[in-house]
Amino acid sequence: ERVVASDWINQLSGDRVLKGLIEEVKKNNWDIKKAAIRVETATANAKIAGSKRFPILNAGIDGRRAQQAFIGFPFGEKSGGDGDIAKALSNNFGASLNVSWEVDLWGRIRAGQEAYIAEVQAAAEDLRGVASSLAAQTAKIWFALLEANAQIALSEKGLASFIETHRTLRDAFESGSGSASQVRVASADMETARALVEDRRAQKRAAQRQIEVLLGRYPAAALQSVGEFPEMPSPPPPGVPSGLLLRRSDIIAAERRLTATHRRMKEAKLALFPQIKLTGSGGAASSALRQLTNSGLGVWSIAGGFGQQIFRAGEVLENLKLRK
Repeated sequence: ERVVASDWINQLSGDRVLKGLIEEVKKNNWDIKKAAIRVETATANAKIAGSKRFPILNAGIDGRRAQQAFIGFPFGEKSGGDGDIAKALSNNFGASLNVSWEVDLWGRIRAGQEAYIAEVQAAAEDLRGVASSLAAQTAKIWFALLEANAQIALSEKGLASFIETHRTLRDAFESGSGSASQVRVASADMETARALVEDRRAQKRAAQRQIEVLLGRYPAAALQSVGEFPEMPSPPPPGVPSGLLLRRSDIIAAERRLTATHRRMKEAKLALFPQIKLTGSGGAASSALRQLTNSGLGVWSIAGGFGQQIFRAGEVLENLKLRK
């Protein structure tokens, strides 16, 4: 069973806030949205490639009305305004149903479809990998925020201690029982501690902005972080099995893309073979639209073709080299 990083993190920490953040990242993060669109694009390409294995069916109805002029012929309708030129008015209506199908005898079209299916699987693994990676990044930054809170609290306690020490030494110096050098050292320690507090706060704001970017929010360093560190998990056992490689999304996606490449090479090779195409059409033609349903006016045709490419200026062979 494959477990994504978000599930593992939720089981590890039990932090409801972190769980909500991970769900928000999955919903709003732009990298996940782009990966999801790539899956949809690959799926559409696979469906388009698969449709080529089936016949193409077209239906249509057309109509035509025309007038012809017969100069010098004693038939047709006379038009007095044009010098008694004979003219003929005709109507022509037709209904047709056309079928064409390329018989995939060698498997060329099927190889192309299999390549696109492998790319769909690779894109899906990329999406899974992006989701797991972002979940892990979210947890890492969240724990950094918790650490920053603890570091700020610790540095503030240290600053308070240095302030108290500075006050004590200053009072002693003012009463005549202390030295100025001790006051100066205590003042420097106090300012160093104050700077450390500001540095810790800056680190927290940076972490807040990082996680807000992952969440798809404006990085305003406004995210509230309250929580505790999870308990440390047990270390991984020695000799992690090689089956771990079969659960890594990046490796699975790479294998699927390699498979797609092999299928495209096969498709390019099979393009050298002859193509078999079957076509058929049926319909009716009449000078009156209402007579198109008359079975006596039906026309039809069936044809088959076996074609072999003779010369294409090296296009097919160069395409094979390109696939390789």
